[in-house]
Amino acid sequence: MVLEISGETASILRSLLNKERIGGRHTEEKNCLRWIKNLHPKKRREVLKEWEKCVKEGLVLRLIKTGENHVSLNPRRLKEIYQLIK
Repeated sequence: MVLEISGETASILRSLLNKERIGGRHTEEKNCLRWIKNLHPKKRREVLKEWEKCVKEGLVLRLIKTGENHVSLNPRRLKEIYQLIK
């Protein structure tokens, strides 16, 4: 299944990739999604829906650590992530 994402969602994935948040190395989800608060509410909802699609597709792994959702990129799907953020 081919997943289409916007530039904002791609930049979130790109930042996780640049910070090497892959596999066991993770960060809090709210830190990843912090900057979208500056977007228009309609665009923000769109980006959150795309983010959830990435989680459901398995591109992003979500874990509950210390009572918060932590996310990292799926190391087995890195080729697909590279193609999405081009």
